[in-house]
Amino acid sequence: MEDAIVKRQLELLRADRCAVHDVAASRTGDTVILYSPPGRLDIHARIVYASGIATKRHLNDPVMHVTPAGGTGNAWSLQYIRILGDKINRGYGSLMMKQLLALAERGNVARIEGRLQQAEHRDHAERLRHFYGKFGFAIDADRRLRWDNPRYRPAPSERPAAPKPGFRFWYAKRTEKKDLHPF
Repeated sequence: MEDAIVKRQLELLRADRCAVHDVAASRTGDTVILYSPPGRLDIHARIVYASGIATKRHLNDPVMHVTPAGGTGNAWSLQYIRILGDKINRGYGSLMMKQLLALAERGNVARIEGRLQQAEHRDHAERLRHFYGKFGFAIDADRRLRWDNPRYRPAPSERPAAPKPGFRFWYAKRTEKKDLHPF
């Protein structure tokens, strides 16, 4: 029965022109369909519970909101992660984060930036730090997050230009002709 529900959910998502990235099992045994709405970087998680009930899109699917980082086309900004109610601490956020990092590596994205949200309770703040830390995010004193893609390869236009042959020799000759020292 669960397979039929998963297939139906996949059909619905594809009919909505969503990009389906993966179908995975959560640590609690639920089936999680990771997808992005058309033209968006966001990662959503459609959950098909072992009981056969599925979450409803845009109402209660866990979501990770991601946008291009300002000023550059080669970095993403993680705006926030929304996981509510009984879905908290069941591994859905980890599945979405793994998918986001895999997409960044495949898309040759240089980095992902963000800000650690303000936590009301100390244990929540510690859980957030642990969550981001286990995926390799650095967190600075101002709660800024940064993940640098270890597989990133700059495009040829982003690489520093190699010095022209003979440049040092020419520069050395020019400085010899001028008296640059005041003494």
